[in-house]
Amino acid sequence: MNRHSPQAEHDDASRFDQSRHLGRRAVTLRSVGDAIRRRWIIVVACALTVFAIALGTALMLTPKYDAFAKVRITPNAASPLDFGNGTEQPADQTAVNTEVQVIGSRNTARQVVTQLDLNRDPEFAGEGPAGTAIERATSNVLDSLKINRDEKSYLVHIGIRSVDPTKAAKIANTYASTYVAGTADNLMGTAAKQSTSIQNRLRELGAEVQAADARLAAYRAQSGISQTGQAGTITDQQIAPLSMQLATAESEAAAARSALSVAERQSATGGTDAISAVLSSSVIADLRRQRTEAEKRRAELSARYGPRYPLSVQIAQQIESLDEQIKQEAQRVVGGLRSQALSAEARANSLRGRLNTLQRGVARDDQASVMAGSLERDAEAKRTAYTRLAQAAQQSTQAQRVSAPQASIVENATVPTRPTFPKVKAFAAAGLLIGIVVGLGAVLLSEGLSSTIRKPEDIETLLGLSFVASIPRLPGRSRLRGKRTSNPARTLVSKPMTVYAEAYRAVRSFIATADQAEPARVIALASTLPGEGKTTSSLSLARVMAMSGDRVLLIDCDVRRAGVLRALDRTVETGLTDVLEGRTTMAKAVVRDEVEGLDMLLVQGSLFTPTDLFGSGRMEAMLAEARAAYDYVILDTPPLLGIADARTLVGLADAVMLVIKWNATPIAAVDAALAGLEHGQGHVLGAVMTMVDHRSEAMGGLYYSARYSSYYNE
Repeated sequence: MNRHSPQAEHDDASRFDQSRHLGRRAVTLRSVGDAIRRRWIIVVACALTVFAIALGTALMLTPKYDAFAKVRITPNAASPLDFGNGTEQPADQTAVNTEVQVIGSRNTARQVVTQLDLNRDPEFAGEGPAGTAIERATSNVLDSLKINRDEKSYLVHIGIRSVDPTKAAKIANTYASTYVAGTADNLMGTAAKQSTSIQNRLRELGAEVQAADARLAAYRAQSGISQTGQAGTITDQQIAPLSMQLATAESEAAAARSALSVAERQSATGGTDAISAVLSSSVIADLRRQRTEAEKRRAELSARYGPRYPLSVQIAQQIESLDEQIKQEAQRVVGGLRSQALSAEARANSLRGRLNTLQRGVARDDQASVMAGSLERDAEAKRTAYTRLAQAAQQSTQAQRVSAPQASIVENATVPTRPTFPKVKAFAAAGLLIGIVVGLGAVLLSEGLSSTIRKPEDIETLLGLSFVASIPRLPGRSRLRGKRTSNPARTLVSKPMTVYAEAYRAVRSFIATADQAEPARVIALASTLPGEGKTTSSLSLARVMAMSGDRVLLIDCDVRRAGVLRALDRTVETGLTDVLEGRTTMAKAVVRDEVEGLDMLLVQGSLFTPTDLFGSGRMEAMLAEARAAYDYVILDTPPLLGIADARTLVGLADAVMLVIKWNATPIAAVDAALAGLEHGQGHVLGAVMTMVDHRSEAMGGLYYSARYSSYYNE
């Protein structure tokens, strides 16, 4: 419990300056939750209101139906002019996006409007001049058009929203078929244009190929360049074999000259018999064989018959004839070698002359070959282009025949059975959610605009007072353990071990242990405004003190309301006004309470008088008498604001206990009341919060109140 001095330090600023409280109240999640819990009715009211509005709006709106047709876009057909690309490439996503834009174009929508005569349909054509009906219907169809594309595929959903489900399906299917037909028409037109262009270019290339071939043939004929499969000119083709022939001829001439030279040397040294060519002659060899046989025969005959024998003479003549033949044959062989050498030399000279002539024409032929090669490459390039263009012409013709569209209808739209708009459940859920948000906002706004005391920290931080206790709110005129009760003070007597009773015991303990120069014997319970529980608190505190063994006198000083009398539901013959006006004494006017030790000085009834009952000195004298007879005197004062008697009474008391109704009394009102107390020299001992919700932070929240509620024997 707070043990601070009852004279809490205040700011130098005036209590009427409420700006000094700005930023001094901390905002926590618990405080927000506490505010929502306290003002849950606002949240529920806002949620139910917005929910009802949203639900009613959804039910009042005209239902609309969405019908979707599914189309597959395949913009990857190869062009006839795309050569060397035999594999099909995946569709370009940019191309698919382009087709989606084509679907949503005004031209496509206008075709659908024309086909279905939607310019005569009131839903789409609306009202206006007949000349602009088509354009109005086109605009409305585009507004009702929904194009949903799956990013991971080439499927596009074409949807139409209409109040008629059958009409929605019909328009969606017409829209899809119109787009698909449009892609086929575009493809046919493109193929026809390509075919015409290719055929024209093909004729031009054909003429260019013929002209190139004619130029090449003429140049070859003029320059003598071979048109065979061998490379080079005719001169180049002649030089190689002629060089080989010349080499062979020179080799043969050298061999013939060598053989002739050898024969001449051998003939000069040893006769013809020493000539190797003669020796190698088969004719001479045969003649020598015959001579050898003749010599042998002559030798035999000479040995037998003598040299003069006729047969021997005949054989000798034969030998001489053979020798002459051998000599003539040897001379003929040598002459043949000479003729052969001359012939080989002449042939070599002839070939050498021809080779020299051809070599002189090589430079001219090289230049001609370069030009012929250029003409041949040009002709070959034109022939290649002609061949490829001929293939493209064939493909273009086939494409024109097939005319496959770039899109196809995968699934036609069916007649929807449920409306797409409005979604009643979604409207209701959104309304409920928005209502809750609005309710929470209203709670936070009202909580921010509200400047009341809600926590003990508010009393000490904002008001500069000592916090004494939080008095829980008890249910009025309700059943408590089977018994009906109408006043919390009576509950305190019947059930002394409750949180309510313990809170007043804490107040009594605070008063008894307050750090003051002199003990507080006369205690005034004051409130800022009526209805803050001041009278109930006065009666309850007085009874708790009496139950604790103190002698207590409770004086009802609120003569205008006589609240204690009504709380006790009893009547008295004499009262406070009689004592103050001298008609009776205090001892005769005091009545006893049902709690032993508690006496009460009440007011007989509501009294409205301009007389100053408490400022004449009689009230001060009566209090002096009461101090001598009682331990404590409790004064139930009128509200501080608006009742002048309250300031007089608090000035007569030893201490003032300020009663503040939780979450109800404005801070500005409390500041005004405190300003009056300070002006009237009233000593404020502390402040008590009354009628506190047991689930609030001021009572420790739900967790602590639940833990402590089981501690008390209620």
